Amino acid sequence: MADVLAAFLSSDEVTELRALADRDGWTPGRQGTGYDILPLREVLPAAPGSLVARSLALLGTPFEPFWDVYLIRYRDGSFIAPHVDDAQHGKRHRRINAVLAPATAGGELTIGGQRIELAIGDAVRFYPDREVHEVTAVVGTRLLFSVGAWIEPDGA
Repeated sequence: MADVLAAFLSSDEVTELRALADRDGWTPGRQGTGYDILPLREVLPAAPGSLVARSLALLGTPFEPFWDVYLIRYRDGSFIAPHVDDAQHGKRHRRINAVLAPATAGGELTIGGQRIELAIGDAVRFYPDREVHEVTAVVGTRLLFSVGAWIEPDGA
């Protein structure tokens, strides 16, 4: 089940993360539907007290090297069709996605049949390998901060 984390990011964190979107290194997302990802593990390590460490604590105990952090950019027309992610590393996948910039229109997130509405700085925590999730076609650009961890199945 998806959990909404209201005001997960401070306004300063939103500003700092948005600034990272200007970096090089964007690659096409796995779905091949027009969104891109920017890996940030080298830029945002899981140092004690950091945003990444705070995120990982909310996801459960990650097992090195089984966590990731990146920005997700949905450009005009991009979407994610309904799907369930494949489990990896023999573990359960848990993820937090936080809104940095909403789409002009579209870009609605649905998880397990539940429409998730998030304001800038809000986040959702969910199990992408358990729950059907999708994002409707985006008008404009939608930008997210995303942290994922793979955890022991009985810790899920």
